[in-house]
Amino acid sequence: MIVVHTYMLILFVNMEIYKANSDYYIHYRPEIDSNMKNKQISNSWSVGINSTQKDMLDDDAHLKVSYSPGKKGGNFGLPLGAKLTVPEGLFGKKDSISCQVAPPSQRWRHSPVLPYYEHLTSEIFILNSTVHPLKKSVIVRIPYYQIDSEHNEINVKGKWKDEEEWVNVGFLHKSDTSSPCIELEIDRLGVFVVTFTPKKETFEVTTQGCLYNAHMSKYISVRVPKKAAEKNFQCAIQITPITEEKVKLAKEFYPFETSELENVSEIIDLIPNFQCTFRRAVSVKLPLPANVEVENESANTDIAVLAKLESGWELVDTKYRFTRTTVTCDVKSLTRFCVVKSKPDRKKRMAAAVSILEGRCEMEKGEVMAFINFQEKTWFLVLECFPKNKLDSKIAEMKEKGFRHFKKEISKPEEPVDNKQHFRRPPTIKTKSQNVPVEFEIFDGLKWTFNVSDDLKANLDSDYMENKDLQYYKHLPESLRKFVIEPKTTEERTLIGAINLTPVGINDQKVREASTMALRIEVDEETVKAYFHEEVIPEEPEVKKEKPNLDLLRTPEIKVDKPTTPFTPKFKPLPASVMERLMRTSRPQIIIERESKAITGKSLRNLSKYVPEGLTLAVHLDLPDSTITGIGFDAISNGLSMADVTYKILLYWKRTRKDKKDLAVEMLADALREMGRVEAAHVVQECHKNSKEVTPEIYSELLSKMALS
Repeated sequence: MIVVHTYMLILFVNMEIYKANSDYYIHYRPEIDSNMKNKQISNSWSVGINSTQKDMLDDDAHLKVSYSPGKKGGNFGLPLGAKLTVPEGLFGKKDSISCQVAPPSQRWRHSPVLPYYEHLTSEIFILNSTVHPLKKSVIVRIPYYQIDSEHNEINVKGKWKDEEEWVNVGFLHKSDTSSPCIELEIDRLGVFVVTFTPKKETFEVTTQGCLYNAHMSKYISVRVPKKAAEKNFQCAIQITPITEEKVKLAKEFYPFETSELENVSEIIDLIPNFQCTFRRAVSVKLPLPANVEVENESANTDIAVLAKLESGWELVDTKYRFTRTTVTCDVKSLTRFCVVKSKPDRKKRMAAAVSILEGRCEMEKGEVMAFINFQEKTWFLVLECFPKNKLDSKIAEMKEKGFRHFKKEISKPEEPVDNKQHFRRPPTIKTKSQNVPVEFEIFDGLKWTFNVSDDLKANLDSDYMENKDLQYYKHLPESLRKFVIEPKTTEERTLIGAINLTPVGINDQKVREASTMALRIEVDEETVKAYFHEEVIPEEPEVKKEKPNLDLLRTPEIKVDKPTTPFTPKFKPLPASVMERLMRTSRPQIIIERESKAITGKSLRNLSKYVPEGLTLAVHLDLPDSTITGIGFDAISNGLSMADVTYKILLYWKRTRKDKKDLAVEMLADALREMGRVEAAHVVQECHKNSKEVTPEIYSELLSKMALS
């Protein structure tokens, strides 16, 4: 019973310490069985550029957890509300399993390459374990963000450990939870993400004809007469909704093409598995636009059906048959259809309007902005893309965190005058430079390459050198990159820098120009001086030693009238055996043994900053459970950080060790290796070998050598 309470206390201590010291809000709270006797390894994160930069750039500690389930297994809470169920007998006492959610700034490392019609709708979950392969299956429940389930269906993609290819993974959809989630039963770990694709419905068409009423929408049906098709084939139905907001945005950007458009239905795809032209006309029933009803069939000359052919969108010029909510027309081939309502006698202009709407189904107004936090010695930059309607709330949120924002500027060369008539939007007056923000549109998967130029540069330790892409994820909360910038020279003056963004994979010239931008960053002279200012440590004043007054130490002379002869006592010489017996001590000789420099107080303090998983380290150092409990309660009551807890545990462990040299260093290195901190174990052993204390400089130097090797 004592062991049960001890392990539950370890979990509670870790969560309370993290809650008290983290500036980032907690998205989740792990759930554990009431009967669980397992140990939770504390939340941890990788070490960044240095301890100060880690707090700003790596503030996603809540996105990673590690557990040591033990032989009993159990249920465990994962980041963002995910859950893990481990069966009994899968893990040993010192085995562990970890789950990390890829932070938004690091999503590029793990994101799969998807086709244009598939989109991410969950964060990327990375599962690792010290046991590989698993002898039994574990159950993982992964949440995802809400989607339009009427027109889309979810899918799960996974990349197994030690493999490079992404594959579809079987899953169960769980509807008994407050937020949507899926459940995986897997015996292999790896990287997993939830995606969605447009929903499709398939039916069979034979040479004997077909009458099919769609299940996706009761307003869609296809009637193929007998002997209309040359051979049997399959046909898929897919619906792409067009919202009122998209129509409004299209009218704002393309007023000439869409001025005659009043209302529009969904885009409905009737896609055969091979292109064919029917011998006889096929009847297709389609829904009317929303809020449009037909009362008198003869009076509806402003409703048109358009079909997409090889040459583009064209009006279906046949007789229409109306019901109150549908329209039926005859066609010779199955393709993409759309029903529109135009102004009177303007149906022929609807082809251009539908063409505009088709390409804008996934587009919305967007904004790209740079947020910078100017500290004295470090400048943190967040480059983020988000919808235009989130601009004010995003600026306010980053301002509370101490960031300044910088908007984009678009400069265009003066274009030559073209006397040809183009039926596009009305001409506008163009200048050589427009410093006002220019609205542009973003869509899921839009990607830019960016670079830092002029008076600023990116810190070489940031991931800027590994990847210079910014990608927009429409269905995820954040799309950003984080790194550190610094002056390019040592001049103490006002600096003008720029972040240049160039879109990738966009062929349309106008869209490319609207998406090409530069963010101008101005750093005032005072901030630059504070960056280069070196703190002068005042020298301690020399203590002047006063010369002692020797006169006070002199013995006053005694005046003696007559000199006296000193009395010399006579001793009987003692034998050598007696002298040896008197000089011999009964106590054993005390040999003062110096401790290794790798585990001095200073070394342990620096090491604790890089290994904040103190309670996990205590388990691997085989400290008593009562000691771990006491240190945990002391940390909560005194508000200690996780690094302070690690330091206290290391000091207690060192006091209990009789040998403070080779054996102690080897024991500490083994414990660090068992908990997965191989780099820390290597630093401790190298410092012991070279008789040096652990310092931030030595730690960084040894890590760099390990990376190069």
